[in-house]
Amino acid sequence: MSRMQLFAFILQTQVGIGVLSFPYVLHQAAGEDGWISVILAGACVNGLLIIYAALCHRFPGKNFYEFMPLILGKWVGNVVNAFYAFHFLFLSCLVLLMEMLFVELWILPFTNPWLVIAANFIILLYFAKERLPIIARYHTMVTFLLILMVAMMLTSFYTMDYRYLLPIGQKGWTAIIAGMKSSVITFLGFELFLIVSSDVQSKDKSMLAPVLWANTLATLFFLIVVLLCFLNFSPESIPFIPQPVPYFLNGISLPFLERMDLIFLSVWLVKVTASLISYMYAAGKGFGYWFHHNEHRKAMYYLVPFVCLIGFAWRSEKRIAFLQKVTEFESFIVIGLPVLLFLFVWLKGKKGGQQL
Repeated sequence: MSRMQLFAFILQTQVGIGVLSFPYVLHQAAGEDGWISVILAGACVNGLLIIYAALCHRFPGKNFYEFMPLILGKWVGNVVNAFYAFHFLFLSCLVLLMEMLFVELWILPFTNPWLVIAANFIILLYFAKERLPIIARYHTMVTFLLILMVAMMLTSFYTMDYRYLLPIGQKGWTAIIAGMKSSVITFLGFELFLIVSSDVQSKDKSMLAPVLWANTLATLFFLIVVLLCFLNFSPESIPFIPQPVPYFLNGISLPFLERMDLIFLSVWLVKVTASLISYMYAAGKGFGYWFHHNEHRKAMYYLVPFVCLIGFAWRSEKRIAFLQKVTEFESFIVIGLPVLLFLFVWLKGKKGGQQL
């Protein structure tokens, strides 16, 4: 895929399921200073991406699953690969579960869950088994939807009150750092750069610029979402609104348009689908590396049914909350381990096909 498609792939993966409830989760951790946490979290992710690019640059033509045994050896490398593959698989389950929960709450409260599962099954099986350039074209095609989502959220300024953010820094740095920690699931998606970097046709140009731009725009999008919610809801009311984004949009009424929240959620579903396809592809690359001669296509025929069955069997808010906690914990390992690996490789001074 091209550098532009890499940009779209990372951006569409990052802006996914966490949009609707992110301001609520962030406010619980950092209070009114949560918007500062978003900026700092975006900057930290950019720093991680620079390290990821440096690590991948030492193993040209190989993705994470392929160069991991070269760094840690066959057995330990395969254990790490398994951890990452199951991380992406569990993330796929979590995204599907949260999608079903939000659809049931806001869009189709009386629809049989099997119909939602069937729709996701068809879409995932159709897209996730394809080659990466085809998936990236879909991500590029739906990128313009971000502009539409921002435009819908910016249609009303009458209820905003900047005083809800004052005084700035009132919660202190401890709360701001806690807000950065709570943002990890929402910002996830950038780590897929490790999986897809080997398939980018960069023509001797840096792959770093597209992913940095993608994360920066994702950070800007999350910042707009958080500020709109923080400026429209008082600090006393946000703790009682688990999904503040659709709740905010529900109160917007234009002369020619009603139920802005339903239109926004319809667009949001397309974005969630793109994110889900990305995670399924990353999981399939791992299973394909072990069992199908590095071909992910065959793995999709059993991974997609597995994720859909979990999506139906685990339909419970308590189970979703448990899976969120587990995913958040192991996500810190997933995003931090490549940093340690880069330091190890750099100190050893090895690169390419050389085994450490």
